[in-house]
Amino acid sequence: MPKTLFIGGGYSSGVDITWTKTTQNIYIGGWYDGCVGIEGKSFSLKEFFDELGITEKACRKAFATKKEE
Repeated sequence: MPKTLFIGGGYSSGVDITWTKTTQNIYIGGWYDGCVGIEGKSFSLKEFFDELGITEKACRKAFATKKEE
């Protein structure tokens, strides 16, 4: 089942990021004025990381970092 993260100013505007584990896809979209959608885009996880220059080494380092309590 996909999981979505909503970021932004609540009802009036924001960005939605949806992760679908089964297909390894990330979808990024958004909205403004409470109802106007912003055209989104879907990426495979690899495409997403490649576009942003996120390396496997950077992922390993991030997952190895202990969270501060």
